[in-house]
Amino acid sequence: MPRRQKLIFAAFVIAGLGFFVVAGIIGGTGTTDDISVSDNPAIDGLIPGRGDEVLQQQTVGVDLAAEYRLLTLTISPDARCSSPVDVTEFTRHVEGLQQYLFTPAIGTPIEALSGEFNCARAVFEKISRPGEFQEIDWAFSVN
Repeated sequence: MPRRQKLIFAAFVIAGLGFFVVAGIIGGTGTTDDISVSDNPAIDGLIPGRGDEVLQQQTVGVDLAAEYRLLTLTISPDARCSSPVDVTEFTRHVEGLQQYLFTPAIGTPIEALSGEFNCARAVFEKISRPGEFQEIDWAFSVN
């Protein structure tokens, strides 16, 4: 291979690597931080995440820090939590992970999530401070 072709090939390889570096810098981590979750030490995560698009049988819940417990979980068939349905009694608690999960099914207050938008609201408290509750709500869409 002549020297000129080697230099051109090397230039293309370097340019390609440069594009990957620039794309990585511009693209960031690819995650969207939810300030109300990341700034609250009580909440490890929302299921599904705020703004996610899910199916009608999607599990809905909250992942709390170890020292917190769920008091109530409601789901509304709109984006504003204006018509809450209490699903707390049908919520499954995953010990050790502090996840409180509800899955729509026949025989539960919500057999399938509403088409379009849904809103979930979790009310929880620190175990060592009963009566001092916090709440968070989040909306997601159903495909």
